Amino acid sequence: MKKLIALLLALSMVFALAACGGGSTPAPAADQPAADAPAVEEAPAAEEAPAVPETVVHETTGTEPQYGGEATVYYPKFYNYFDPSMMDEYQFAFWYETLWVMDWGLNDAETFAFDAGSIPVEYLAGQLAVDRGEFDEEAHTLTVKLRDDVFFQEGEPYNGRAFTADDVVWSYSRLLGLGDYAKVDTEYDWGRALDMLESVEAVDDHTVVFTFKPDMSTTVQLTNFMNAKVNIAGPEWDDCDQSDWHNAKGTGPYVLTDYVVDNSMTFTRNDNYYGYDERYPENKLPYIDTIKLVYIADSANILAQSMSGALDWFGENGKAVLSGDQLAQLSAADAGQLYAYNTSSPPAIALKIPQEPFSDIRVRQAMQLAIDLEAANIYLGNDGPVVVPGLWGPGLSWSTYGEWPAELEEEFEYNPERARELMEEAGYPDGFEFEVELDPTSNLDLYMLAASELKQNINVTMNVTVAAEMMEAVQHSQDMDDPRQSAGFAGGFPEYMLALMMTGSGEMPNSYGHDDQEYMDELASIGQASSADEQTAIAQDMDQQFPARHWAILVAGMQPNYDFMSNRIGGYTGEKVYYKDNMRTIWSRLWIEE
Repeated sequence: MKKLIALLLALSMVFALAACGGGSTPAPAADQPAADAPAVEEAPAAEEAPAVPETVVHETTGTEPQYGGEATVYYPKFYNYFDPSMMDEYQFAFWYETLWVMDWGLNDAETFAFDAGSIPVEYLAGQLAVDRGEFDEEAHTLTVKLRDDVFFQEGEPYNGRAFTADDVVWSYSRLLGLGDYAKVDTEYDWGRALDMLESVEAVDDHTVVFTFKPDMSTTVQLTNFMNAKVNIAGPEWDDCDQSDWHNAKGTGPYVLTDYVVDNSMTFTRNDNYYGYDERYPENKLPYIDTIKLVYIADSANILAQSMSGALDWFGENGKAVLSGDQLAQLSAADAGQLYAYNTSSPPAIALKIPQEPFSDIRVRQAMQLAIDLEAANIYLGNDGPVVVPGLWGPGLSWSTYGEWPAELEEEFEYNPERARELMEEAGYPDGFEFEVELDPTSNLDLYMLAASELKQNINVTMNVTVAAEMMEAVQHSQDMDDPRQSAGFAGGFPEYMLALMMTGSGEMPNSYGHDDQEYMDELASIGQASSADEQTAIAQDMDQQFPARHWAILVAGMQPNYDFMSNRIGGYTGEKVYYKDNMRTIWSRLWIEE
């Protein structure tokens, strides 16, 4: 095993990988500059844009923010789709905004770490909304006051007009087909996320009333509603070319000014943005003039660019981009800082349960017992114990990790002998062969390590290929008739909606395609609970059901994730930068120190 690990560590990594960690930063010059992109178009000038105010120095830190400069940020994937109906924020967050966001002022390790998908209402703040609004359980209404100083970005289709309540009505109603609005065609199940919503009405230009269904007018449903990331745009979108990125406009801090498909996106400062920095209240946001998101295909290039100062940020965030060895190289240099965080979604093989032989739970149990998670831990450069998640991340109150029965814990221990017994019981004493297709950000070496153990211990041949691009892998993973299994996540979900989608019937990437309505109904009932205590009781029961079913086969336990921030970046105090949730919030508040 040690020889195998040494061999795998020696492999050159051709693809951007998928799940690991390290320490603090490097210095050799890179042979390659950051990914090239065509010249950036000039951002349309905002009419009567307010002048950038003088910098204010924060009294407690003494740090002096600066305006201007360009930041280059690694980005693992792009969506060639610009409609605001996208459920997760991804790169859309730079130009679209939501009614509520995580409260930046509460972001510290003792209070709230900004890394969960389902955020308690008390940790939310208004973004386009003035505040969290007034919720009346008896009247079943949430009355929301909107900011009156917000304007859409210049250029088609909105041409810098004022944001109003009608835009909120349009943004929500089209997702569900409410009132006179036709339901927009989207791959995301907004009906599930917003099933508590009965209607939305504009009372005046800056007041919206959301009416909940009478049997769903609870504080639990309020939390679910406010956590649904609905991007706010306006009805002009219906009449423009929605495939043209030039029309991707919103109210956000950055304007999309260049896009090279699947390669890079360039964002330019929105001079007409309404936001101010909470830490430096006289400072208009954003600070950085240009932010360039780039996809870099191989980890060696990411490492080199980080060490040379050409790349200002990359984040692991469940999709590790550097191996443990490469992280050690980066930690030994002096180009910036590595910040470690716990991940809640360890890498796994997502099995399509309707297919044989995976429909037999004994086969799935055997596959898990045949993989040495401790060896994977060593390969990833982690010295601590192997942490195996249930359905929820161990940091959540719903988790029962550490309270599992001995029999369940034993199913995740390395036991080749028991694995062979189960294979024989299931009728596969000679093993079998199957295909796994990884997405381009997956850790190829890690999956090859698991493949070697499956072959050695239970004679199961796992043929591994890597898809040419992300959406190709997503499409194959959703097709339950496709014989290719996929890279997936083994539980550790931060909220029930994500767990519902990811363990569903093929609607989402890495879905397991099982037909277990009782499980699905119980999971869905978490969102229908009338109190937090009821939610917790159901969720803790579900927490052990998911790992006991072995729908996903862990190839490693939960590992640290890392954010690398270069020495050029100021204003960063260790917040977890998550590429699909809070990129806009954090990057609009950082600056270039040069």
